[in-house]
Amino acid sequence: MTDLGELTAFLGLEIGRVRSQRLITLSQGQYIERILLRHGMQDSRPCLIPGDSGTRLRLCSAEAKDRGQSQGVDLELYQSAVGSLMYAMLGTRPDLAYAVGTVSQFNHAPGSEHWTAVKRIFRYLVGTKHMSLQYGTRTCNGTGGYSDADWGAGHDRKSIGGFVFVLNGGAISWASKKQTSIALSTTEAEYMGMTQAAKEILWLRVLLDEIGAFRLVASMSTLNADNQGAIALARNPEYHARTKHIDIQYHFIRNLVTTDQIHLQFCPSTDMIADIMTKALPRVSHVKHLEAMGLTTGYGPRREGAC
Repeated sequence: MTDLGELTAFLGLEIGRVRSQRLITLSQGQYIERILLRHGMQDSRPCLIPGDSGTRLRLCSAEAKDRGQSQGVDLELYQSAVGSLMYAMLGTRPDLAYAVGTVSQFNHAPGSEHWTAVKRIFRYLVGTKHMSLQYGTRTCNGTGGYSDADWGAGHDRKSIGGFVFVLNGGAISWASKKQTSIALSTTEAEYMGMTQAAKEILWLRVLLDEIGAFRLVASMSTLNADNQGAIALARNPEYHARTKHIDIQYHFIRNLVTTDQIHLQFCPSTDMIADIMTKALPRVSHVKHLEAMGLTTGYGPRREGAC
């Protein structure tokens, strides 16, 4: 075993400590610079948000699927770009989760509009490549989980669900994923999303217990949601005819609520951090949720004409 000193880098992640302020930062600035250079996007005009809220990406035609590519888009290049972006998203950039999750759905047959969306994410990284996740004594962020869903937002009308868990001022776990079945209402979509977040809570509780962070286990048991109907559905163990079509796996959360393993709490939509996981947000809301997740020091000088 060799003592290499204090940890500063690990698998592309850059780790920093400000002991005087009791802060820890995680970033991937050097990795992001490499992937920008690899895909020729290092000199691109910065973009202020990673996704366009006015655009809904759709599948290419059946003929394009058979060819494996369409409209001159190189399949291997597209998949390489999406894979590079996904590693950044999984490491320290929860703000990319929705945008990367969206473009990754078209890896089998990308079109020109899909490639434009990928380049937009790269352009966003040009201006935010030095953004980092920060953990420490800051008190502006709460501790616990946030769950949200955007009903019928997928190109196949399936809903997009997402969650974020915050601890010591920064995001520690996040996900943005299309739900496997079509929800018939906003309440149902939110309820299904809360179930996925509940599974993550159970895992985080075990992890915190194993590393000896016992005082944090209780606070990590709180799940915030912005849909009163979904909260009522999870708290009510009675059988209702209007919910009998919901797959039994999604009623898993009811047992957790009944046994006090999870505590549901209403959160206004304006303060719902997980909103950034389910849709492309306007600039003001996007920045607000970045700060709530502990993402700091990002936006470089704005160029004229930036989107």
